[in-house]
Amino acid sequence: MPSLREEVAQNLLDTCVCGGLDQVYGANKSRATDAKGKAYWSVSFCRARILDGEIKVYAENFIVISWQTAIRDLPSTGKQRFHSETAAKEFLMRFIPR
Repeated sequence: MPSLREEVAQNLLDTCVCGGLDQVYGANKSRATDAKGKAYWSVSFCRARILDGEIKVYAENFIVISWQTAIRDLPSTGKQRFHSETAAKEFLMRFIPR
């Protein structure tokens, strides 16, 4: 049975795939460890030529999204912390073409 962290990561991965944020090399989920030794679930996402990003799920209420983009409505690089899966999904919607 997956952990709550893994479920959140899977749900965010599903959001990326359904929103087309899986171009070029796909959207991938993996388990990783940061420089301080803290484990997290990582979800990578991308759009051809204009977006590369990563979601780090440390806990269900500690989610970090970092990105590099050419989308003019957003800063070209950034990192933001979210306190819920819902808030992280709402932010990901900004990268999805309409």
